[in-house]
Formats: sequence, C-alpha cells, structure tokens
Amino acid sequence: MEKNNPTTINIAQKIAPVISSRDIIDILESAILKTRTKLVNLDFSDVEFISRSSAHALLSMKEDLRRKLLNKKEIFFVNTNENIKTMFRAIAANRAVPKAKPSFKPKKLSINSL
Repeated sequence: MEKNNPTTINIAQKIAPVISSRDIIDILESAILKTRTKLVNLDFSDVEFISRSSAHALLSMKEDLRRKLLNKKEIFFVNTNENIKTMFRAIAANRAVPKAKPSFKPKKLSINSL
C-alpha cells in the first residue's frame, strides 16, 4: 500500500458536475475504499453545485473513514469553488454548534378563567 502518495479522484468525472443526492456519496466511498493509499484528494474541479444533503453525507463519510481502525483514509477537498466551500462551511458549522431545539412549556389554566 502506497501510504504517502495521495490518490486524486475527480468528482465531476466520477460522479457528475452537479451533486444533488446523498445516495451518490456511496459510489464515491466505494471508489475511495478501493484506493491503495491512505491519502485521498477529492478534486472538485468542474463541480458546479453540491446539495446540502450531499455535503452532509460527504463530511460524515470523511469523518467515518478517518476514524476506521483498518483501511483508514484521510480525505482532502481540493479545487472547490466558492459555492461549494460555503456549503461545506455551513454544514460543518451546523454540526459543531447545532441549533437549539425549541422547548415546549405549556401553562396550566383553570377552566373557570376561560
């Protein structure tokens, strides 16, 4: 296994220039696991759009592959345009500081007060 030389996967060629489905990430994960290196560059050249759900699935996959005991992979995103960077940042920020869940605190009223 070539551990130090990164493998580069061109996302637009492997998947599509528009990534709009979380299911597509499974295809990408399969390709990553087949690589013989521990370092994998995901090249976003010519990728125009990534949906929120796809970005979330991709970031989750990246974390999962980094934590594996066997066949561990370190994933890097390269050549991302501003829209894709913004989407990844929004997802990462939301995961780091999730929205507070609203609490429901009903008040008891007397039937006579109505």
